[in-house]
Amino acid sequence: MVGTSELLVGLNAEQRQAVETVDGPVLIMAGPGSGKTRVLTHRIAYLLQERGVAPWQILAVTFTNKAAKEMRDRLERLVGPVARDLTVGTFHNFCVRVLRQHGYHLGLDRSFTIYDTDDQMNVIKRALKDLDLDPKQHSPRAILSRISAAKSVRATPDDFRAQVETYGDEIVARVYPVYQQMLKTYQGLDFDDLLNRTVDLFQYIPEVLRRYQERYRYIMVDEYQDTNHVQYSLIHQLADGPNANLCVVGDEDQSIYRFRART
Repeated sequence: MVGTSELLVGLNAEQRQAVETVDGPVLIMAGPGSGKTRVLTHRIAYLLQERGVAPWQILAVTFTNKAAKEMRDRLERLVGPVARDLTVGTFHNFCVRVLRQHGYHLGLDRSFTIYDTDDQMNVIKRALKDLDLDPKQHSPRAILSRISAAKSVRATPDDFRAQVETYGDEIVARVYPVYQQMLKTYQGLDFDDLLNRTVDLFQYIPEVLRRYQERYRYIMVDEYQDTNHVQYSLIHQLADGPNANLCVVGDEDQSIYRFRART
């Protein structure tokens, strides 16, 4: 475990400011190789050791399992075993945990299956077959991509159909609801559903949202520039509580940290 006095050693002025500014909304702009992960991990360690924040009151999310593992490993070296009580992972990891515990409010089975890309492709092909559509003429991969794009902005099958303009749109509009019904029948959720259903849960079951808002006093998001609409909605819900302090790290391809807080 690194002592509190050592946490700030080796940080430049902007990095140190980012670590020590922990209250309110904070935006950190960082370029490649400028130590984003280091600042985030030292910021979490600072909260634990200097501010006395309990580890279960901190949520840190990023986009890949590799990045999340790197963050967890660094935190264990900084703060020791207490790091295991932190919530550190990807958006999808976090949503799986929430839905396994509370998804029954939405009619989800606790043992729902998570469908990866290969599983999704198989379902799309079955949907095409049920609709008597030739997968050689209508690319399953392209259709899946269009459905995923729709889900990223929380567009339902009905929403998508209302905006059909081309023949290709019409095909996707026919496949989308069949695909979703098949997932429901198989007790399956794809990666986009994990996010959307969690947002739905927080929207329709406010007592569940309050539980997480009250738990996570400090929320950190890495690679914030990559968030899509549904991920933004999720973070906005969590950070809209009375005690949340949100810190996001974005990359504008700069070589030196620039810090600023937004109100």
